[in-house]
Amino acid sequence: LYWAGLVPGNPHMCTMAVVVPTAPFHGYQVLFSPYSPHKLAFSGAQNYGIAGSGVLILYEEGPTGINEVRRYGWSDGLFDITWSEVNEAILVAAAGDGNVLLFDQSVGHVQGPAAVFPGHTAEVSSVHWSVTRQEQLVLSASWDSTARLWDPQAQTCLSVFSEHTGNVYSACWSPHLPHTFASVAGDGTLRLWDVSGPPQSTVSVQAHDGEVLSCDWSKYDRHMLFTAGVDTTIRGWDIRLPAAPVVTLTGHNQAVRRVKCDPYHGNVLASCSYDFTVRFWDINKLTTPLATPLIETVAHHSEFTFGLDFSTMIPGRVADCSWDRTIKVYSPQCIAPQPVARP
Repeated sequence: LYWAGLVPGNPHMCTMAVVVPTAPFHGYQVLFSPYSPHKLAFSGAQNYGIAGSGVLILYEEGPTGINEVRRYGWSDGLFDITWSEVNEAILVAAAGDGNVLLFDQSVGHVQGPAAVFPGHTAEVSSVHWSVTRQEQLVLSASWDSTARLWDPQAQTCLSVFSEHTGNVYSACWSPHLPHTFASVAGDGTLRLWDVSGPPQSTVSVQAHDGEVLSCDWSKYDRHMLFTAGVDTTIRGWDIRLPAAPVVTLTGHNQAVRRVKCDPYHGNVLASCSYDFTVRFWDINKLTTPLATPLIETVAHHSEFTFGLDFSTMIPGRVADCSWDRTIKVYSPQCIAPQPVARP
């Protein structure tokens, strides 16, 4: 166990984390399973992703802690992962060599992917499995300035989205709007797309002053999504009126690598950064005089923090990972369920 960062305004409240070492692999993403509250997936790379191999590791929590149960290797770094929404044995990973990889835990003791989807001509930076029942498709985003749409069952690329003029760092499906996804890129833009039509963006916004590294949709407001960038800010957008952000959050002092919306609290989001911290925000406090939307800072890493996820099965549970070669699993004080007082 590890005592993590302090809660702002209360130096006596701490967040306790379970530490999972990942050496020699530097962390890029960690995700809770959507099927089991006790399973995690991690993707990483040797040598900070500059050279060397990558890994996908599956963990399960038991009486003795969080233990590795399966490991898959690849010849290049693995920079993102996504769970299948229809099969708990399947995950998809983003590889540094431009491939999208499908791993199937039900296939014996195979140590590599069950399928490889070539197509991108540069590092794949993100992957995301569709989260609505209308489609079972995978998005990938790449440093080749494109996003691609894949049919994982047919193992084919269905469409290429090529309007961005910089590295595409993230592409994520809307959990509310069928066929709709958002993408963000090094050109500073946020774009929305409808995959049921031609591969042309339906909305394009100059979202940040510099590269945009991450985006995520609100789980409660179908019109709201958030972006994060190298300008150290997080911005919230109402896609009906995208000319200007409706929310701007400041507090990080280095690039914000990932933003995630809490699946249990519609007003809460988290971010992780190259400033080594994870921060938690309550956007409702923006309307309260003298209140700060920053509700907790967790400073338990010693390197860039890349991966971040909320559990969808255990309220208030968070996992993150870092280039310091550790995963931390914890419940921040600001969103941890409070014990019920006995009469």
